[in-house]
Amino acid sequence: MKKLEKPDKFHLERLIQDLRNGRYVIPDFQRDFEWRPWDVVELIKSIFKDYYIGTLLLWKASNENLKKLSCEPIYGFSSKADPEHIVLDGQQRLSALYYAFFAPEKNYPRRAKRYLFFVNLEELISENYEEAVYYEWGTAKILKFLEDRNAQYEQKIFPLSVLGEKSYSWLRWIEGYEKYWMSKTDDKDAVKKDRDKIEKFFEDLITNYEVSYIELDRNIAVAKVCDIFTKINSTGIVLNIFDLLNAVLRPQDIFLKKMWGDVPNGFHVLEAKSLLQTMSILKQGYCAPSYLYYLVPGEKKFIRKPDGSKDSIVLVKTKEEFIELWNLVVERVGNILKIMENPRDFGVISPSKYMPYLTMIPIITAVYIERDKDLYKDKDDIDSKIKKWYWSSIFTKNYSSSVESQMTKDYYEIQEWFKDDSKVPRVVTQCISEIDSLDLKEEQTQSSAIYKAVFNILILKGAKDWNNFKLPEYSVLHDHHIVPSSWGKKRVGKLINSILNRTPLSDKTNSDVINDELPNVYIKKIFEKTKDQESVYKLFESHLISRKAIEILLREDFDENDFVEFIEERERLIKEEIDKLIGPKIIQTLRNDKNAAIDEIEIKVRNFIDHKLAHEHGPKYWKKAITSDIQEQVAKKVGKYLEKTPELAEKDIDDRRRLDFCDVMDYCKIIIVNWNLFADTFKSKSEVEKKFVNFKEYRNIVKHNREMESVVKKEGEAAIEWFDKLLRPFID
Repeated sequence: MKKLEKPDKFHLERLIQDLRNGRYVIPDFQRDFEWRPWDVVELIKSIFKDYYIGTLLLWKASNENLKKLSCEPIYGFSSKADPEHIVLDGQQRLSALYYAFFAPEKNYPRRAKRYLFFVNLEELISENYEEAVYYEWGTAKILKFLEDRNAQYEQKIFPLSVLGEKSYSWLRWIEGYEKYWMSKTDDKDAVKKDRDKIEKFFEDLITNYEVSYIELDRNIAVAKVCDIFTKINSTGIVLNIFDLLNAVLRPQDIFLKKMWGDVPNGFHVLEAKSLLQTMSILKQGYCAPSYLYYLVPGEKKFIRKPDGSKDSIVLVKTKEEFIELWNLVVERVGNILKIMENPRDFGVISPSKYMPYLTMIPIITAVYIERDKDLYKDKDDIDSKIKKWYWSSIFTKNYSSSVESQMTKDYYEIQEWFKDDSKVPRVVTQCISEIDSLDLKEEQTQSSAIYKAVFNILILKGAKDWNNFKLPEYSVLHDHHIVPSSWGKKRVGKLINSILNRTPLSDKTNSDVINDELPNVYIKKIFEKTKDQESVYKLFESHLISRKAIEILLREDFDENDFVEFIEERERLIKEEIDKLIGPKIIQTLRNDKNAAIDEIEIKVRNFIDHKLAHEHGPKYWKKAITSDIQEQVAKKVGKYLEKTPELAEKDIDDRRRLDFCDVMDYCKIIIVNWNLFADTFKSKSEVEKKFVNFKEYRNIVKHNREMESVVKKEGEAAIEWFDKLLRPFID
């Protein structure tokens, strides 16, 4: 359009000056400042990480348009304004920056106090920007801290409001910080090094970080400006990244909205940005909105090299490359939706209704694309890992918030796990350790991710129809009550709606079989109707309702206590199924009997050593492959054993039996000494030694029934799973 300038940029220093002088005002038709304090923190973190924060749309101010639009200063501004620009798009960002950088003496919107924003310098120096920025409620203590420079220096906390003070106030603060710590420590070099890092960071931030803006000429008619704003910000909803990219891509003949409209109907259970997120993960591992902008063909992404210097790369070079990537993602997302819907794969028979987190589709798609690379030969193993990661993510609720950052973490951790069995993602180990404390009774709403996941598990289990004992038509299934809600509403309240009292049934089966009757009536009828009672038990087992649970449900005077006993029994069975999905059998053994798990691993290690040594040297390998010190120790132990068992003689103790008399670290030494036989399995000598040490420490504490620290428990159980994983193909 005419008189619409091309995007331009100015540095953060200029923006702060303009905010200080009241150069930006807000038109009356804009909504109020609505961002929450954590949204402000995320914006500051984006700036610290040199991310794109969107383009401001500004209109040159004139007395006429200032009056017509009833413009007001930015939230919290109290000095005399000098309006230069009317903010058409970017009010929330500018208001957030003003509140963070200037700490106005005005309560935060819809809050009873102020919020203050700070930087933890130790995290900043470590370049851990995710943890560096935080906010505090404006209590008397915090307001006092805001005025106390020495307290700030001591705690290494930088108030962001220092940036809003007069020019170079931040530099004087840093000089004070250096002087304070020079008087406190003998390590002057460390203080100077830290000071230099802090100064370089803020100087680079203020003078080099660029904010993009578009400036409309002041002579454009107000009606046209309102129309522009309406298209950008219709119904008060912020312009989302999909709409932004649609606008940015149009000049390159890429019509994103049309491309989205052309995808299959089933895709529309997803948000439009899901495909862009998948593309972004594949290209750069990240998918936050600020990263999606770099999918624009030819757009430069600035990166920091290991030496600290900056460079730029282009992720997508041409229109054709963008469309090719889009088409690949459309194809693969379609495949993923089919896999998710498969009752034998994930059991999400209706994604719109039963997918725990639809927001996971981008990362699931990216993971399966990674899985198909020729790099990974054992596809069954990779599929098993994907499923363990998926179910662990659901039951730890890892995708209930911060979805974009979680997808980034998972993408890199899963790739490492694909290549190295020992690098189990944190979410998997977290889920294994937390599953016992999961309270499924509280999952009472159909919108809950865990509620949906349990329903999916029942589909995977092959829950059969109660009318004909066959697999159902999945399109007609719903989650119906086992004990009718009409009975439970007054007796057990909301607990009647727990997923533990729900199961996949068709409306017809619910009507024909249950018909609002108690289980002691309708289950009895099923038994009476069916001559083969065993088939009835198997029918209910497919719904994770055990024989014990049926016995409870069949009680004549079924009451509230019986109901609680029933759902506790069902919870036990469902947790067992979750265990099977997220961990190997050894993990289940660990839960039930730590001693049994330890014994199982020791036997596997002995059998594996015997297998390798006998294959190389024959059944009599002891003197050829075992070091003399181990031979002497074992000989003494065998001698004492034979004294206690006179019915046995030396000849009865073969080489495999001698391994039973070795200590845990003896096994490690045997493997290291004969490394040429074991290298293909264990890969790294240092890793073998580490795992044996962790296993030994864990074993000794368990065997002597001593109290165990959490770190020892975690490392010991990880060692047990590691040995089990590596040795299973040879022993099982």
